[in-house]
Amino acid sequence: MTAGALRFPPAAARTALYDSAQRLYDAIADAEAPGFTIEGTVPTPNETARHAIELAWPHVKVVSFDIFDTLVVRKVASPRDVFLHLATPMPFSSWGIDALMLAQHRYEAEQTARQRGFAARRSGEVTLHEIHEALAERLARPASDVPAMVAAERLLERALCVAHPYLRTQFARAVREGKTVWCVSDTYHEASFLRDLLESCGYALDGVTVVSSADLRMSKGEGRLLRHVASAAKVDPSQVLHIGDHSMADFTIPAQQGFLAVLHPWAASRHDETPAAQPGDSVALGLAQIGSRAVEPAFPFWWRFGYSVAGPMLSAFALWLQERLIADGIDRAYFLLRDGEIILDVYRAVLGDAAHTQVSLLESSRRAFVLPAMESARGSITSQLLACENPVPVREFLERFGVGTKELGGAFRACGFTSGDDMLSPRDTVGGEKLQKLLGREDVMQAFVARSRAERVLLWRYLQQERVTAPGRVALVDIGWNGTIQKALMAVGALQKRKLDVHGYYLGTLPRIVQDLDGSQSTGFYFDAGTPLDLARPMMELVQLAEFICTTQRGSLHGFRSSGNDVVPVHGAVDHGTGQREALAQLREGTLSFARGLAAERTVFGAQAISPEAGLRHFARTVTKPTAEEAQCIGDIRHGDGLGTDRLRALAAFGDAPATRESLIADYNRAYWRTGLLARREPAALALRTLLWMRGA
Repeated sequence: MTAGALRFPPAAARTALYDSAQRLYDAIADAEAPGFTIEGTVPTPNETARHAIELAWPHVKVVSFDIFDTLVVRKVASPRDVFLHLATPMPFSSWGIDALMLAQHRYEAEQTARQRGFAARRSGEVTLHEIHEALAERLARPASDVPAMVAAERLLERALCVAHPYLRTQFARAVREGKTVWCVSDTYHEASFLRDLLESCGYALDGVTVVSSADLRMSKGEGRLLRHVASAAKVDPSQVLHIGDHSMADFTIPAQQGFLAVLHPWAASRHDETPAAQPGDSVALGLAQIGSRAVEPAFPFWWRFGYSVAGPMLSAFALWLQERLIADGIDRAYFLLRDGEIILDVYRAVLGDAAHTQVSLLESSRRAFVLPAMESARGSITSQLLACENPVPVREFLERFGVGTKELGGAFRACGFTSGDDMLSPRDTVGGEKLQKLLGREDVMQAFVARSRAERVLLWRYLQQERVTAPGRVALVDIGWNGTIQKALMAVGALQKRKLDVHGYYLGTLPRIVQDLDGSQSTGFYFDAGTPLDLARPMMELVQLAEFICTTQRGSLHGFRSSGNDVVPVHGAVDHGTGQREALAQLREGTLSFARGLAAERTVFGAQAISPEAGLRHFARTVTKPTAEEAQCIGDIRHGDGLGTDRLRALAAFGDAPATRESLIADYNRAYWRTGLLARREPAALALRTLLWMRGA
């Protein structure tokens, strides 16, 4: 074998290897979750936990539940985020302490109390009262304030906690079937408060034992608390099923002590749950967690994606947008179709009656606005003639803008093409030079200008009809990037000899946004003119996913036509298959469910803003560290150029033909999302990962 060469084994050997690997996988999967191999699916951690519970259930007399992140879940991203809300209730609100500073003081006071507890009685388990005694000292408050401080934090816990839907059913089942039920928590809350909290979340506690580490000064994590409760009840650990979320305190240690322990994986995705920086962030991220993790069996993937990823991303933008529209004195805000439709729906859901600016949808597309502006000869406009993401026939560069090519056969040949059917790829430098020569021909440009003037008349009538050209300051709201439609609008206004007062508000803008704005303004929320880079990079790494989030069920706008005294849009066919349309519908419903939930929580917690970092956190994690499910579902989405063409390709999927070394590398090079392609759970992905590893890539 030559250096660097790779050979796949013969077909028969490959089949034997795959069969052996499949049998091993099936055996492991069946041991973890019996029955799943029959269905031919991969069990999720939650499904595995549910099967483990069912296996143990008939053999136990006692069912023991952890409380926080098991029976109840908090509407915040991290347990420490509870402290961000302390500045809101009395007595803290009267002291004028910054929310983030107070949260840090509360965290450090707990460390102080635990250190004192360990020094005094060799136990770091403390009560909430002892923590607030230490906090009062840090804040130079009298000891008489401590009871009110404790009451304020307890009030917050009640407001932030809700029952875990699936585990609430298991709790009720245990009670109904006559099993002994324990609720055992490592916490600074005393058992008396835990009972109140559980009852406020809908748990009936008659005959149920509630135990707190704060009362007994011993914890599950150190291996003493569960053993103590079992001993006091004279129950052998083998008769106890304990369910909790902590890998050590609720699973490894109890299992070592003889308890039947099941790890219910609320904590499975905590790699992205660093404490929030402000109250609005904590609530948004907490709601996203609950919607994506606490419903079992889980909602469809795209509903969960909409709720946990698109919902926070668009809701954060909506809150910022409302603030900017008021501050900038905007009279009318137009959300650009197609991408702006879901943004407007989220804006209305989150703001409700607080949305004071007049808002509406405006039919738009690059195709429908760029061509009418072509006569301006501005670089940001003419560059759209060359845009493509997929191989297309060279004639399509003209036809998508309504320019006929039947009479231009000689022009194609004169520029070095065999005919208009020659395929042109995005990275074809030589072909690109030929295309530029073709577009620079006088006969071709005359055809463009003639078409441009005809379409500009219709576009200007439509803009007048929708009052875009009426006096006042106008906002355009869209997904963003280079602001092509805003620039085209300004160019059309200049050609019509009208100066328009326009400000564009976008999810994000790239450095080229500054080109050809013609005196209008633009602002990006997540990143503006490409900065900050740490927010621009993850969105631009898979910009197609951001565009899919904002896609509607409508076909692309090709232009306008007269209908009596009105001007009406002309749409192309819907460019998504049935499966993709279903995914979009689920994504939309999940996104709006999050927005409505956030609106309700804002009335309680007063969260007025969500930071760009928090709004984009789950999107960035999905793009850079996808799960196998995310890689599969998102990778199968098909994306196209727009601009009047319906050519599509998957974001990250393998071809249908049997895998070869060459086909795997070709799929890898062609993928929009290489990280997602490598994260897929299928033989081709395994082969590709191995191939890249062997090449040192």
